[in-house]
Amino acid sequence: MNKLNKLQDLKTTLTQKQRIILLVVAVVVVLGALTATVFRDNAASFLRWMTYSQKDDDFPHNAQSNSLFLGMGDDLLICTQTQIQLVSPTGTARLKETVNMSSPALNASGDYAVVYDVGGQELNVIGQGALLHKLSLSEEESLLCATVNEKGWVAVTSKVSGYKGVVTVYNRDFEAVLTIRLSSRYISDAVVTPDCRGVYLISPGQAEGAFENTLLYYTLSSREEPTRTISLGSNVVLSIRSAGRCWILGDKSLLILDSSGVITSSYDYDDQYLKMGSLQGNGFATLFLSTSSSGTAGTLVTVGTDGKPYGELALDGQTLALAAQGHKVAVLTTSEVISADRKLDSYTTSPNQRGVRNLAVYEDGSVALINSAAVSLYFPSNGTKVDPKADSSEGTS
Repeated sequence: MNKLNKLQDLKTTLTQKQRIILLVVAVVVVLGALTATVFRDNAASFLRWMTYSQKDDDFPHNAQSNSLFLGMGDDLLICTQTQIQLVSPTGTARLKETVNMSSPALNASGDYAVVYDVGGQELNVIGQGALLHKLSLSEEESLLCATVNEKGWVAVTSKVSGYKGVVTVYNRDFEAVLTIRLSSRYISDAVVTPDCRGVYLISPGQAEGAFENTLLYYTLSSREEPTRTISLGSNVVLSIRSAGRCWILGDKSLLILDSSGVITSSYDYDDQYLKMGSLQGNGFATLFLSTSSSGTAGTLVTVGTDGKPYGELALDGQTLALAAQGHKVAVLTTSEVISADRKLDSYTTSPNQRGVRNLAVYEDGSVALINSAAVSLYFPSNGTKVDPKADSSEGTS
């Protein structure tokens, strides 16, 4: 009886304002639980949708056929022969830099990207939404390759008269801390290790009359000779990235190295042909492989740091582009846009009805769809979800 009286006393002491506050708190708790349950894997994308869904669907761009697009965090990096732009998903320019490049190329890791002119003299370092550094070589020099690791250290490979290969390493403040000049070896690529204590050089050459790529590992203190030399065989290096590990994408296999000159794992394509690849995923590489050198159908494979696949997904039709960022992957074919996480155990799909020719992935998993004139924002949650395992089990039941 006393407990009942106390409860009644408590109810009578609550003012109307206090009851409203309690009701609001209860609603917030319920909505929070619902959000955590329904949007656990897509909360960031849902917030992006809430922010941009009422705005224009697309924005124009002035890119050409050889222009480059890359998702950098929540922004889109657009590189053309005349301009570098960093824009929001609705086209708001966060960075706009005029350039003069004949053959633009880029490499990105973490919050940093380096944009340079292959065969030219101009190089730009982008980071944290701003132009951090510019480099202009003399007319006697030309850029072959430039890379940046996730701490902002840059490796520049250049062609200099009197040498077969020259590599200069710049620290985060863009101060030159190491220059390697080689007269006996050609150098095609270089990248600073994730711990910023060494640099990998790719040296193409010949062995017994056949093509051979060699990996040279230098510590920042070993200026004269490489600490380790590793034969890559006939594996042609197509792309290289330093992020957690050193990732080397070759035409025959994917190599993963630590920061001390050791190949820790690899993924061989065996009898398959590499059609496309991306090293921009967080802790994984994305490969599109086909059993035919001229065929269009193939398999999408995501490979982790241990050299083992996270998942595989069969693709039909002509694949136009693929991209990755964070744990998300997007693939563009002539007929559809496919979006998935790195496990590829399920995905969402939407028709390619707007002449989309390229794409990029934002950090939250939303996708920039790029046609010849404009960029639009696509949310995978708006697509049709497909579960290959469920479809397979239904077909066999």
